[in-house]
Order: sequence, then structure tokens, then C-alpha cells
Amino acid sequence: MPSLEIDGRRVEMPVGSTILDACRKLGIDIPTMCHRVGYDHFTSCMICVVRDQARGRLLPACSASVQDGMVIDASGAEVRQSRRAALELLLSDHVGDCEAPCQRVSPLETNIPAVIREIAAGRIEEAAAILAKHGVTPEFANDDGDMKSQKVCRRGQIDGSVSICELERFVVKSAQNIFPADGATTDFPDSARFNSVLGRLTDEEKERFLAVASAAKAVSPAADSGYTKEEAMAEAARCLHCDCRKPDSCKLRQYATEYGAKQSRFKTSDRRLFEQVAQHVDVIFEQGKCISCGLCVRITKARGEELGLSFTGRGISTRISVPFGESMTKALVKTAHEVVEACPTGALAFKDGDTP
Repeated sequence: MPSLEIDGRRVEMPVGSTILDACRKLGIDIPTMCHRVGYDHFTSCMICVVRDQARGRLLPACSASVQDGMVIDASGAEVRQSRRAALELLLSDHVGDCEAPCQRVSPLETNIPAVIREIAAGRIEEAAAILAKHGVTPEFANDDGDMKSQKVCRRGQIDGSVSICELERFVVKSAQNIFPADGATTDFPDSARFNSVLGRLTDEEKERFLAVASAAKAVSPAADSGYTKEEAMAEAARCLHCDCRKPDSCKLRQYATEYGAKQSRFKTSDRRLFEQVAQHVDVIFEQGKCISCGLCVRITKARGEELGLSFTGRGISTRISVPFGESMTKALVKTAHEVVEACPTGALAFKDGDTP
């Protein structure tokens, strides 16, 4: 069997094994996004690169075969720099927010979009649990603690911000038993995480966001006592859901944080427009977050989807789409869960998103 050295440690591997296989045998963590066990290599993201010391060149660990006598650097400065550059190239064409503006400016970094989704679905105690998890207290809510969030709500660019403060007061009043008496705070997110920022919307993008939100005008409480449940649900339905549905499981965000990648390094002045496809009952597809890793194409083909997903276009115009202009519903008849789980970004996600 071929014997090679990786980061000063020797390992023997069967013929045909990849460098990634060898690294994993040694417990060396190698970042991957286009690779998935059980599927053919595609080698597109290039963040798994390692350095062949003898030849002085970088190799994709996920597809490069082991050779006897290899000496591999899997974690040196040049390797990390190359991975960071690969991530920055992917981020230069990334369209979308990791966190919605309302969450980014919230004093408690409250996951406001998740709260609003629960309210819209009528799950008030679940919404209260999220607020309590982030340290929101009745006093904070009643004092308009998240007014900054309400002011930057992206719906405000269209026809008026979602009434975030009034919704929080409604939740606190409706589920008082959820909030700890001592106002204890728990589970604050890591504010040092990478954040992609979409910026101001064009008129066309406003219409695209409205396609998955209620087009109704703002709902004012019918009484001085605040929203009724029906009013709160109607107002919450106005949320544009401009946050990413996979803020925690997105590998692109995880690795961008780990490697200190900057979205601005290769970014051009003109970004492509935000897009979303929401015909599927459970899945939403945001083309601007796709890195063309091909995992969804390989999965739908291997699992025998009648239509599945495919690549269209060439070069920088390459994109994922449903053949013959059909809907995502017909493309993902039996593979929706695996495709969403495999997608390394927020491009393919469940509409309800990650568990908050």
C-alpha cells in the first residue's frame, strides 16, 4: 500500500484512496463543500487544497490520489492562504444576507426573523422561547428595546417596517410563563462570525422578496391593549424573510469565519440581483447563494428523480436549474431532504430554516 506523510505523520492507504481519505484517517480536518461521501468527485470549490511538498504545488485533497512517498502539507500558511482566496472568490459573487438587518442591529442580537416566523405560524410559545433564549425580558420588550431593529427592517424600503416592537410585546404578554423571573440570558450567538450583507434593494428585488411575503399593508392593533393573535399573525406575515435560512449550517459561512475571509476582496461594484424560487411546498432556492458545487445535480440523478436539477449555461453564466423550465416541485419529488442537507450554503434550504 502507498505510504505518505501528512503534517509530519505517516499513514498507509489502499491504492486509489484520496489525500482527503488519508487526512481523515489521521484525524486531520480538511474543509470541503463540493465533496460528499458516496458520490463522484467534482472538484469545484477548491477549498480542500493541500501542498505536495516534493512538487511544490497545490492539490485538491478530495480528488487527488495518494502516491507512495508523498509529503503533504495540510495546514501550513500557504495552504490556509489559498483556501482563504478560494473562499473569497466564492463570496465575491454571493448574493444574500447571513443575518437580516434587524438581527444585526438588535442590542441582544435577537433572532428576530425566527421569532416572526413562529408568530406568523401561530406558534406563540415557540416565539417566546426564542426571545427568552436571547435574553429578552418583559421590561426590554415593553420599553421598545428592539426599536433599532424595527427602524432598519428591510420591509421599510417598500411600504413600512414590520412592527417588531409591538410583536415582541404581544409575545411577552401572551406567554409570560416562558420568561425567567430573574431575566437570565443564555446562548448568545458568536458576534465574530462572518456576515454577508446584501445592501439596499433594487425595485426588482423588492418585488421578488414580496413574492414570498404578504403584500398587505401594516397591521395596527385594533385595541389599546395591543395585537390580538390574528392581528399579530397578519403583521408577522409581512416579514420578507431576508435572512438566510441556514445561518448556522452553512459551510461557506463557517469556513469564511474560520479562515478570516473577506467578501470585499474580489467583489465588483455591480452585484447580480437577488433571486428566489419558492414554488416547492418545503424548499426555497436562492440562486445568488449557489456555488455550483453540483451536489444537488448528482443527488437527484443518483436517486432517480424524473427531472431533478441540472447545470445550464457556460462559464460564469453556469447555473443550477430545473430542466425544461419545470418547477422545483417536480424536480424534488423524493430528494428534497437530502438535497437541502447536502447543499453547503443557503442556496437550497427549507422554508422554515435552521432550528433557531
